[in-house]
Amino acid sequence: MTIVTVTNLSPVVTVTDSPANFHIDIGVKPPVYNLTGHSIFVGSGGVNGFQVVYLASDGTARPADGFNPTHAGKVVGLASAAQPEGEPAIIQLAGEIKNPAWHLTPGRVYFLVAGGEISMTPPESGFVQKIGVAKTSTELVISLGESTVR
Repeated sequence: MTIVTVTNLSPVVTVTDSPANFHIDIGVKPPVYNLTGHSIFVGSGGVNGFQVVYLASDGTARPADGFNPTHAGKVVGLASAAQPEGEPAIIQLAGEIKNPAWHLTPGRVYFLVAGGEISMTPPESGFVQKIGVAKTSTELVISLGESTVR
């Protein structure tokens, strides 16, 4: 087994010439995800750009739902772009992400709600997951919090 330590202050990590199987600790619960084949592929239905996604049991990225407690602890980040089912997903795990269509309130915390969307109001059932803090009306600083099942 080869152990590779990646230290990176950027929200994007690029790995080249890596082994077929590797683990990366992205600081969420559970902390270790097995990214087989260097990519996370999109599951059934695809994902929209800027949707919060979770890692499903089959290893695919799918829109997360804060009302579904089975998604708790599996949120990995936001899709940087729309991707159809079966295509590799580009998922931003941390840092600043800008969506011109957002109308965020700067300084406010945003949580996961239904359908991979974010809101200042967390769901009343399911689980609570902080996604990040608005920097501007169109920019979110992704900083995933721990999920709390209600």
